[in-house]
Amino acid sequence: MDSLKDLIFRYCVLFGKRFSYKEKIGFLRVISKELIQLGYYVDAKIAKLQLAKKKYENYYNAYIGDLDNADVIVCTYYDTGVNYFNLAKIFAFEQRFSKPRYFLGLIPVFILLAIAIALNLFVFLPDIQLSGMYSLSGALAIISTLLLFYLILKCKKGVANKKNFVSNTSSILVMLNTINKMDKYQKKRVAFVLYDGGCSNQYGIKMLENYSDKINKKKVIFLDSLGNSESLLFFKPKSFDFDAEQIEFHEGKVETTFKNYLMITSGKLNENNQVQINNAHSRNDKGLSDTIIEQHSKSLHSLLALLITPKKSKNTTN
Repeated sequence: MDSLKDLIFRYCVLFGKRFSYKEKIGFLRVISKELIQLGYYVDAKIAKLQLAKKKYENYYNAYIGDLDNADVIVCTYYDTGVNYFNLAKIFAFEQRFSKPRYFLGLIPVFILLAIAIALNLFVFLPDIQLSGMYSLSGALAIISTLLLFYLILKCKKGVANKKNFVSNTSSILVMLNTINKMDKYQKKRVAFVLYDGGCSNQYGIKMLENYSDKINKKKVIFLDSLGNSESLLFFKPKSFDFDAEQIEFHEGKVETTFKNYLMITSGKLNENNQVQINNAHSRNDKGLSDTIIEQHSKSLHSLLALLITPKKSKNTTN
């Protein structure tokens, strides 16, 4: 595998924006080649979510390894979201969509609409009243209005955030670096999932829950924004009876049908038992330490060793 600095450049810069269909597919193609070199096969699945009559939205999950026979499945989302211009607080493992954030993401649309109205009212319209519609001002009014409304339609979901180093490319890099540390036996016992919809409705988790009849009995680890801090935080629901030495578990949950799962993020707990992801969904999410990635990869690797079925030793006879 390439160095961590090379991986940071590839997945934070070259493929750091994964908002559109083409961007998601391009990312999955590149990372699939990386995973194949690391000894995993990748199965990409598509699901259609109906939004309205005859209107669907596609979601793409990448299933890495043998999920049905694995002891543990490690999951994180790979899609990137809308730029909220650092005006919204983003917390780990939360449902990302909300009406206030939706309108924050539409700020550029409102600005473009205001520009279109101002240009027509105060620049073009006075001259059109004097010279008529078939004039330079009339032509410019039509062209500028069409152009601005094209941009408005293109940004109807908000402006895609271009810088997504911590949220959530950092978790993807920890996943890759952890795989690089695993032996052949561990790779048989651990599967991974890169799921879609993490920045919106978590639909990729629903796709995973319906993967097979065996899937809901698995132990699952959810990762979110592991590059946020040097300090890892571990959460689990009351339904999962698991403890490990030197790991302090906080109570937490996500909306899922899985019972035995852990949640790992990094940062500091606030008074509401939440972890804020600094600079998430803004252009300031542009820094990531390879030292932190390596440190958290070692921690995840050690945790996986505790969760998988121990390898049976071969009895030797004299």
